[in-house]
Parts: sequence; structure tokens; C-alpha cells
Amino acid sequence: MQGSTDIDSNRHRFIIATLMLVILTVIWGMTFPATRSALSVTNPMQFLALRFLIAIGLSTPFMILRNRKLNNVTGLSLGISRTTWVGGAGIGLLLLIGFALQTVGMKYTTASRSGFFTGLLVVLTPLLAWLFGTSRTSKVTLIAIPVSVAGVYLLADPSVGGLNLGDWLTIACALAFALQMVTLESVAGKGHDVLQLAYVQMLTLLVGAVIWCVIESVPFEISASGWLAAGYTGIFGGIVAVWMQTRYQPDVPAGHAALIFILEPLFAGLFAWMLLGEGWTLQGVIGAGLICAAMAVSSIGWRGEEAHAKTLRRKGFL
Repeated sequence: MQGSTDIDSNRHRFIIATLMLVILTVIWGMTFPATRSALSVTNPMQFLALRFLIAIGLSTPFMILRNRKLNNVTGLSLGISRTTWVGGAGIGLLLLIGFALQTVGMKYTTASRSGFFTGLLVVLTPLLAWLFGTSRTSKVTLIAIPVSVAGVYLLADPSVGGLNLGDWLTIACALAFALQMVTLESVAGKGHDVLQLAYVQMLTLLVGAVIWCVIESVPFEISASGWLAAGYTGIFGGIVAVWMQTRYQPDVPAGHAALIFILEPLFAGLFAWMLLGEGWTLQGVIGAGLICAAMAVSSIGWRGEEAHAKTLRRKGFL
């Protein structure tokens, strides 16, 4: 009876987490046109630093007040443990590498190619999760992976020309993001406070981006639209997105999370059409359909494994 309750609870968490991660891809998708517009004037790493400066500036007072309320303390302490600092910094470093490679890469390649090559994380994440033993990837999910990759290929159409510098940087970014997802799955399952873990990741991103900017010593320049983009990406692409991923990704297998995140280029294309006037082709519509089908197949595969586990428990094998 207890096994049945656990299965139902896991299924509920899985459904909620899937919905929240889809919303997360909507937020991420909007950051593509926002960042693209800002980079016409602003240095990539300066924009990244400004984005997370806004995020940390807004979240720090909240974290201090939260610590006072929870632990009945005074002063400006954040109340973050050493293990959370270490775990969050490790995840944040991988995020920094991924964001830096993606942002700089966008200066040298198109938004569609960037979306496609970032989408390679859907192939890399389940393989890394299996390699490091953080989660099991179902056979159905493995079948869904090439379907999703084909969908992203059709959606982005990166078939023209060879690989340029921006393409290679974005491929490396996909590897960094895949490593970040697998690491997050491992670290978040060790009882860390979700908000503290998200805060440390953002602070690591900020410190790393500032150090990069100091080394580059490029004069700061930004447009009015760049400020708007920094505000959106700092609040929603920073505070909200990092918290949502930290909170909900551990409730689903990393392979399934990767398939959800492949929706990001779909929403990026939709917002680019709405805000920048970029059109949709029949090929793009077919690609979007394949992406949605792959996510549905992955979800069915996960529920099938849970049902199988329930049967084994009932028969006394688990």
C-alpha cells in the first residue's frame, strides 16, 4: 500500500515538474530575441554581468530577510552553509561557462543555428546522466532523442554552410549545460535549500562575468532596449529561471528534462516571429511537431517505468 502511495506521489511531482519546466522554456525562449537585440550594441560578457548584477541586487535583500525570519538572527547574514556554497558554486561555474560560450557564440552565428546547437544538450544529458550514474534513462527516452534532434534540425535549418566559430562555441556551450543539468540532479538531491542553491549559482555567474569584463577592459556601452533586455533576462531569465530549474528539474530524470528543454528554440522562434518579424516555414512547423512528439514519448516512457516498478513492488520483487 505504501508503494502505491509513493508511486502516486512521484507521478504528481513528475507532472507538476514537467509543467513548470515547460514554462521555464518559455522564459528562456524569450531571452533569445532579448539578448540578440542587446548584443547589437553591448559586449556579450558585459551584458551577462549586468544581467546577473540585476538578479543578485534584487534577490540579496530577500535572502537576508528570509534568513532572519527562518533562523531568528540579526545582521546581514545569508545563512548559507559551506556545502551549499561549494555545491552551488560548482553548478554555477558550469552555468557561467555555458552562458559565456552561448552569449559570445551568438556574435558569430545566427539565432537559429545557436538554437540548434544548444539543443544538442538533449543528446548529451542522458548520456552523461548514464555515465555518471545520476539517473536512469529509459529506452523510450533514448528513442525520443533522435526524433527531437531531427525536430530541432528542421526548425532551425542549420544545413547551409560549414561550422563557424560561433557554432563551435555553441556546441561547447551545450556540453557545459548538459554537465550542469547532471550535476544539479546530483547536488540538489542532497537536501540543500533550493533558494540558497539558486542564489549561489547566480552569484557565481556574476563574479565570473565581472572578472571576465575586468580582464577584457572593453568600454561599457548599452542602448535603451539593452537595458530592457538586461532587466528581463536578469529577473526572469536569472532569478525566476534559476530558481525554477533548481526546484523542479530534480523531480524528473535528467533525460526527460533535457527533452523538455528542447522546447526552448521553439519558443525562441515564436517570440522572434512576434517581436522581430521572423517568419515560420512548413519545415519549421514540422520540426516543432517532432519536438512535441518526442517530449510526449519521453513522458509515456517514464510513466511506463513507474507502472512497471509498481507491479514489481506488488509482487514483492522491490
